[in-house]
Amino acid sequence: MKDEIKWGDFDKMRPTQIEEIKKDYPIAYLPWGAIEYHGRHNPTGLDTHKTAHLCSLLAKEVGGLVFPPISLAANLIKSYPGVDFPNHSIEFSEKLIQLICEEYFEQLAEQNFKIVVLLSGHAGEPHLQILRDVARDFNNKYPNKYFWALAEFDVIPDHLLVANHSALGETSLQLYFEPETVDLHSLPKDREISLEIDAVSGEDPRSSTAEHGELIVNSFIKNATEKLGGIIKNYI
Repeated sequence: MKDEIKWGDFDKMRPTQIEEIKKDYPIAYLPWGAIEYHGRHNPTGLDTHKTAHLCSLLAKEVGGLVFPPISLAANLIKSYPGVDFPNHSIEFSEKLIQLICEEYFEQLAEQNFKIVVLLSGHAGEPHLQILRDVARDFNNKYPNKYFWALAEFDVIPDHLLVANHSALGETSLQLYFEPETVDLHSLPKDREISLEIDAVSGEDPRSSTAEHGELIVNSFIKNATEKLGGIIKNYI
């Protein structure tokens, strides 16, 4: 039953609480975000906030321990050709992203987590592929454990969400989770939205709603829970 599921924030748990949860739910959730310019209408930490919320909701459904989010990313919008957004982003090297992911995974394996779920809110490439590649390598290294690196859109139908930057999908998620951080009125009313000017890649964010964000969240939790259920049967 749902009320029997044990979960918590790793950094808010005492050691005995951690072990109590982990003995039945040896699952670690690693929210991975970024500090990145998301236009004038969204906060710079959007990628981090959405993954932290989604990981907590997933842990409530499945059980396990949620780690503090990592706001380190490569391949940010400030490096895209044709744009000029030098400020408000903190970008890291691809080599560092790989190293940090490897060190996290190694230490989570040492702590005997059986399943590690890394949810990346930043989908820039090769940033996301680096995380996927590290997960693949660790699955080969530890065949009795499972490392799953994904972006939220991996388990959501395209009609609800595709990879985007500060567009309809991400903005609706932010409106659902933290509406006070979004300002749709700052978007232009008299012209088309563009990547070069507005830092938006994807569907027009001016149609974003918290209701659409809720549909995205519900779809993610349902589909990710089903996927994790199969993994749990094989590894726990």
